[in-house]
Amino acid sequence: MLQRLQGIHPQVWVAIGTFTIIAASAYPVFTKDTREGHDLFSSEKPAAIREAQEAREQEYRRQMLQRRAQLQADQQELEHQLQQQQTKPNGK
Repeated sequence: MLQRLQGIHPQVWVAIGTFTIIAASAYPVFTKDTREGHDLFSSEKPAAIREAQEAREQEYRRQMLQRRAQLQADQQELEHQLQQQQTKPNGK
């Protein structure tokens, strides 16, 4: 059996060694059981921070929609007042 192993082409041994090293290096990445953002070298944001940012963005959007509606109502009121002033006869 040992002679059979020696008969394998050197490029096959290199491929097997390379695959083994890559698999051993990738094993911790794919088998982690920590939450995202809580491991030592993570570039991901923790879920709590991401959820807080999303909540702030939703609140900001809600406030902007309210402000836009208020500005549109104010603009319509001003246009209405301007029309009333233009249609009112001059007192001269």
